[in-house]
Amino acid sequence: MDNCLHAYFVRDKKLVSSCDFNADVFVNQGYVYEVIRVIDAIPLFLEDHLQRMWHSLLMAQIEPTIDQDFVKTSLSKLISINKVDFGNIKIVVGKPQKINAPNYAAWFQPHSYPTQKTYDEGVSIGYLNYVRESPTAKIWRDNYQQLVAETKAKHQLFEVLLSANGKVTEGSKSNFFIVKDDRLFTSLQTEVLNGITRIKVISLAREQLIEVVEKSLSEEDIAAADALFLTGTSPKILPVNKLYPEKTFDTQNKLMRKLMQVYDELIAQYIIENKLQ
Repeated sequence: MDNCLHAYFVRDKKLVSSCDFNADVFVNQGYVYEVIRVIDAIPLFLEDHLQRMWHSLLMAQIEPTIDQDFVKTSLSKLISINKVDFGNIKIVVGKPQKINAPNYAAWFQPHSYPTQKTYDEGVSIGYLNYVRESPTAKIWRDNYQQLVAETKAKHQLFEVLLSANGKVTEGSKSNFFIVKDDRLFTSLQTEVLNGITRIKVISLAREQLIEVVEKSLSEEDIAAADALFLTGTSPKILPVNKLYPEKTFDTQNKLMRKLMQVYDELIAQYIIENKLQ
């Protein structure tokens, strides 16, 4: 169940008191959604998120009642009226079937960012036997989220990778990369939700003259990796130290650590450039 933080959220074309927020109206509606990280009052990589959202709308055959410029303006107002300069904003667009359900909404949701210790030591992950329908579109699925939460809690995992018949595609809320012999491997774009952080990492890696191989990955590929890391809006680039139950990885891999550095530099540059606009 989603929670709404702070005093106001956006409902269709109005700013509304969070006292009127009801997450139940979004359940089983097939809403397309994005989660955008806000740093120093700047929605990070906003243009990329909106481009992906409009792709998801097309895939879900949803005709939006708002345009991208409206979303940008609404997020600016949401940040300003709540006087919040950091956190995660969730935006949803859909064709509501329930009474009083909005076509568009945006709100600050609870967030959890890794600590420096977590970045230093890495996290534990496992597998979940699951195949996402329409993997390239970001569609809200409540039953899926419940299954993920149960699996993570059972084995005390930070994340699960989706695996079916030995083929591994993506994390439940992340993409992943493996490092092997100073090369970077990740799933085919057609098999996953093409995360914004994933796109940035591939671009940065190639700028650093690191070979990037996109291919279908197996559990055997992962077992043979030197290092493994997750990418996503909240975790950014996060090392993995263990694959349940006992496979371990190098959390200090030089190639991975270099990418973590240049990604943080990219974020800092984006914030500076957008504050000047």
